[in-house]
Amino acid sequence: GAGGTGASTFDSVWNGSRISVSLAVICAAINMTIGILLGAIWGFSRKVDMIMNEVYNILGNIPGTLFTAVMVMVFSPSFWTLVFAMTIMGWLGMAYYIRTRVIIIRDHEYNLASRCLGTSIFKIAMKNILPFMTSVIVLEIAAAIPGYISSEVFLSYIGLGMSEVSLGRLIYEAQNAMVTPGWGWEFWTPVAVASVITVVLYVTGQNLGDASDPRTHM
Repeated sequence: GAGGTGASTFDSVWNGSRISVSLAVICAAINMTIGILLGAIWGFSRKVDMIMNEVYNILGNIPGTLFTAVMVMVFSPSFWTLVFAMTIMGWLGMAYYIRTRVIIIRDHEYNLASRCLGTSIFKIAMKNILPFMTSVIVLEIAAAIPGYISSEVFLSYIGLGMSEVSLGRLIYEAQNAMVTPGWGWEFWTPVAVASVITVVLYVTGQNLGDASDPRTHM
């Protein structure tokens, strides 16, 4: 069908899905890369741990959604503004999670032996620790990408999203159609597509995480 302005609903939802998924993938790639690398060093180096704990205690208490909304209001509401707002602090939670996992395994015998041989902390983290956390990282990515899509839809629904035609933007613009007889599909179509995309990405990520964990193989 077509919307109130005659635009094809299929084309709008298709293009909006592409933009929303692209936003989620870019944000996840940036946050996961920074979070994983910094979290590995954070958990292995006690000096870095002292500094980053204070940073986490300060920034971790700022509500993420509120901060993102403020950043969007300060700058122009666009695709890259939302990427910047979601990544400026989005890596912190992942870094802290990786740091906690690293602390559990950093004092194993092979890591102590590597330190005695003079191996750098960065190389130990990259070679001895992160490869054993592949399944955990994949599971976190599986939860992160649908989460960014949900955040974009929510921000756009309350009028703080990007100016491009995303799924959230379509839902925001079709609010009146939800209660208009015969036009409810204009609202529920992008809602259904957003729900299907998030569920599919999450289930796929869960299966990839299980497949990358040798402990789940018989």
